Amino acid sequence: MDIQDLRLDTVHRLIRDTPRMGKTKLQKLAYFLQESERVPLGYRFKMHHYGPYAEALETDLARLRLAGQVHVTPDSSGYGFQITIDDSAPDEEWRGSVAPFNTKVTQILEDFGQWQIAKLELAATIHFVERLLRNATPTEVIEKTMALKPKFGEGYVISVYDELVHLGMVRPR
Repeated sequence: MDIQDLRLDTVHRLIRDTPRMGKTKLQKLAYFLQESERVPLGYRFKMHHYGPYAEALETDLARLRLAGQVHVTPDSSGYGFQITIDDSAPDEEWRGSVAPFNTKVTQILEDFGQWQIAKLELAATIHFVERLLRNATPTEVIEKTMALKPKFGEGYVISVYDELVHLGMVRPR
């Protein structure tokens, strides 16, 4: 399987199947797909202002835009971007590469596709911190997340952590 084909098809599918897709949301959905569902996208996520971020994912989005597969336009609210599929674009040879992972993509979209950006940012950060601090207790993960994301209150961080527990993505408190 060609990793570049898998990446392009996965990004295309996430955009196609998610209403109101922006760059941050795309980053977080791809993060969870790779890091939680183990889809072998090969992105290297690092902590960024809005949580885990992979520079190569931004490059893949640019490739899709330059190939005429997607449109990236400033969001009408003035914050961020809106990403949409160009339905008139021709099929590419990479289409269908994500098919072996359709169930996993569907699961991530069901779990997170309707979440607001700020909640996705926080959830991905919690998940990232737990993976980074492998031996940390849930309390330590929550504390470290709050240090990284001081704009979120403790109660909200705990509630999002608990939602991730319910989804089986982090250890129970």
